[in-house]
Amino acid sequence: MSVVMMGGVPCSGKSSIIKRVIHGLGSGENIEPMTLFPCQRHDDILVVGRYPEGQTFGGTDRLSYATISKFTDFILQEYPKHKHIIIEGDRFFRVKDIEWLVHGYDTKVYVLQVSSSELKKRHFYRKDKQSDKWLKGRNTQIQNILTNLVLMGELNIRTNDTQEDSQELVREIRDLITSTS
Repeated sequence: MSVVMMGGVPCSGKSSIIKRVIHGLGSGENIEPMTLFPCQRHDDILVVGRYPEGQTFGGTDRLSYATISKFTDFILQEYPKHKHIIIEGDRFFRVKDIEWLVHGYDTKVYVLQVSSSELKKRHFYRKDKQSDKWLKGRNTQIQNILTNLVLMGELNIRTNDTQEDSQELVREIRDLITSTS
């Protein structure tokens, strides 16, 4: 059993990566194992949030902020029921939650990094409506995670500037969650 958690600054490709990983798992079942936690179940793999085709913001972006206080209860309830749990996005990618996960569970934490020129292109293409203040806050939060001495050895930092970078990361995660061990 393991948890795969992915975070990064806005437009780093988190949702796109997870959508591609999920696509390789085949059709899933929409479930809500705990109130306010809509998920997708693919056999013994639970994906937190839902990723409808054609929607830019999916996954945990659409979860209520009320879920933040219930995150540990959710993991305690669902971890024993699934071989893998996949979590991406901003809601739970916080120092407190990551430290708790890595110290109590088999967890692989990915942090996506993207060059500033590529980020600029992605924000333009996506036609973001996020404020500069929110984006700066999110960048600071990710930087705090990257420089956290407790977490440094637990983070798997990956560059996601190109399609090849994305493809390699999708392959890495699929290999992790489809292994027989």
